Amino acid sequence: MIITVTPEDLIRRCLWSDYKRFTLRSKSELEIEILIRENKPMLLTEDDAYAIGLLKVIETDNLVHRFTVHVREMLNIKSTIFDKNVYISVRIVENELENFKKRFPTYWKADMTYEKSIKDLNEFIEKLQNLIKTFEIFEFKIKEKKVRFFQSKDIKKMIDI
Repeated sequence: MIITVTPEDLIRRCLWSDYKRFTLRSKSELEIEILIRENKPMLLTEDDAYAIGLLKVIETDNLVHRFTVHVREMLNIKSTIFDKNVYISVRIVENELENFKKRFPTYWKADMTYEKSIKDLNEFIEKLQNLIKTFEIFEFKIKEKKVRFFQSKDIKKMIDI
C-alpha cells in the first residue's frame, strides 16, 4: 500500500517529529523547511506510515487531548514496577513534555484554529512542567546507577486535570 500525504497532514496529526526522525534523517534543516513550505504531496510506504504512527491517529485541532493520549501511551509502555508500585523515569517525562512541542515546526504556517491550539498546548505543557517540580522523586539502583522516578499515578493524575 502506498499512502499520499503532505507535510501539513503529518504536522496536524502530531507526527512530524517521528516522520523527520525516521524518514528525513539525511536531509538538512533547510531542505526540511522547504519541504514544509511547499507542502507538496509525498508518498509513504505502509511500513513508514506504521513506524510513525499514522495508521492509528486521526486529525484533531484539540492538541491538548492529543498530548494527553500520547502521555497515557507513554505511561503504558515505559513505566516500570518496583516494590509493587508503578514508576516512570523523570528523564522520560521531562523529555516527552519538551519534545512534544517540537511536533509543530516554527516555520509551518498554521491556520488560526491550529495557532490557538498550539498556544493552548504550549501553555498546558508549561503548566505541567511546573507541576512536576513539586512531585516526589524516588531513586532506584539499576545496573549500579541511581535512576530517578516519578510514580506513574502522579503523572496520570497530572494530565487528567
